[in-house]
Amino acid sequence: MSKLKSAQSDGYKWVMLLAYMLMSLGIWTSWFAQAPLKHVYWEKVFHMTEAKASLLLSLPGLVAVIFALIKGRWIDTYGVRKMMTLSGVLACIAFVPRPFMPANFLGQAILTVIAGGGVCILTASLPVMMIQWFGAEKAHTYIGMGAGSFFVGGGLGILITARLYGPPVSDPAAAIAAAKHVFTLWSIVMVAVTLLWIASAKDKAVAGAGKRAAFGAEFKNVMKTGSAWLVAFYAVCLGGITVCTMGLLPGQMIVLHGLKPQLAGTVAGLYAIAMGVGLAILPSFAGIAGKKWSSLIFGALTLLVWIFYMHFRTLTVPQLLSFAVVFGFFFEAPWATGMALMTSLPGVTAVNVGLASGVYTMGTNIGVFFLPLVMGAVMDSSGGPFTPGGNWAGMWTVLIGYGLGLLAMLAVKQKAVAALKAKASA
Repeated sequence: MSKLKSAQSDGYKWVMLLAYMLMSLGIWTSWFAQAPLKHVYWEKVFHMTEAKASLLLSLPGLVAVIFALIKGRWIDTYGVRKMMTLSGVLACIAFVPRPFMPANFLGQAILTVIAGGGVCILTASLPVMMIQWFGAEKAHTYIGMGAGSFFVGGGLGILITARLYGPPVSDPAAAIAAAKHVFTLWSIVMVAVTLLWIASAKDKAVAGAGKRAAFGAEFKNVMKTGSAWLVAFYAVCLGGITVCTMGLLPGQMIVLHGLKPQLAGTVAGLYAIAMGVGLAILPSFAGIAGKKWSSLIFGALTLLVWIFYMHFRTLTVPQLLSFAVVFGFFFEAPWATGMALMTSLPGVTAVNVGLASGVYTMGTNIGVFFLPLVMGAVMDSSGGPFTPGGNWAGMWTVLIGYGLGLLAMLAVKQKAVAALKAKASA
C-alpha cells in the first residue's frame, strides 16, 4: 500500500468510529425504549409479573448466549463491515414492525429475539473493529467510546420514551396509542442508521488472515489460561447487572421516591447516559493503571456509590439526579476494560480476536438473559415491584451480582498473563 493510501486508510478510522457509534445508538435506543414501558404498560395495563415483563429486556441476551461464539468466528472470517450490516438488517427486521403490534406481547417478544442477533454482532464486533483501525495498544480507549454509545443510546431510549409516553395507566386504549407512537419513532431511527452504515463502512485488511486454525483449536487458544475463564465470568456478572439496574431504576424511582413516570424516566435515562460518558472517558486510564486494576478501581467506586444510595433512603430530586450521574459514570467502564483485557490475553491474535470477543459477548449475555429473570423472581417473591420490599430485594441483587464480578476480576493473575503474552510474542 502506498503512503498516500495508508494515510487515507488511517484517516478513515474516524468515519468508521462515527458510523459504528451511530449504529449502536440506533440499536440501543430501540431496545431500551421498552424499559419505561415495562412498569406502566406491560405490568399495569396488561397485569404481567415483573419476571415476565423483564423478558423484553433480557431476550436479546438469550440469542447471544447461543450464537455469540459462532458470530465472533464469522467476524474473523467475513469482516466487520458485512457482519455489522447484518446486525443492522436484523435490528430493522425486529424494530420496524413493532408499531403494527403494540399490544401483542408475544409478537414483541419474538421481534426482540430477532433484535438479539443484531445486538450480539454489534457487541462482538466492537473490539475487533477498534483493534483493526486504532491498534491493539490504544484499542481500550476506543472500545470504551464504542461501548459508551451503547449506553448513551439506552439512556436516550429510556429518557425520550418516558417523555413521549404518558397516558393514564387505567386507559389501555390511550396506552396502546402512545406505545405505537414511540415504537414508530425508533423504527425510523433504526432504518436511518443502518443505511448510513451500508453507505460508509469499509473493511481493513488483517495480516495473517489466511492462517486461521479450526474453530476448536482457536477456542482452545483463546481460553488457554484460567484468567480467560475468570474474565468471562466477570462479563456474566457485569452484563446481567447492567440490564437489571436499567430495568429496575425507572420503577424504583416511582415506588420508593414517589416520582412521576416522566421524572423517573429522566433519572434513569441520565444514569444510562452517564454510563456512556464514563465509558468514553475512563477506559483511557487503562494505559496507566492497567486493564485489571482500572476495572477494579472503577468497580469499587461504583459499589461505594450504590451502598451510599441504599443507606440514604430519603433523597430529594436533585440528590437522585446527582446519584444517577455519578453512579452511571463509573458503573459500566469496568465492562469495557474487561473486554479489552479479554482480547489481549495470551492466545488471542489478530485472526481470532473476534472469537475472543465472542466469548466475552456470550458471558455478557448469559448475564443479560438470566440475571434480570433472577431479579424479577426475587422481587416477585419479596412482594412485587410495586412494593418497597420488592424494590429492596432488587437493590440487594445489584449489590451482590456486581460484587461477585469484582471478586472474579480480583482473582485474575495479571502478572502471569503478561508473562505468557510476552513469551507468546517472542
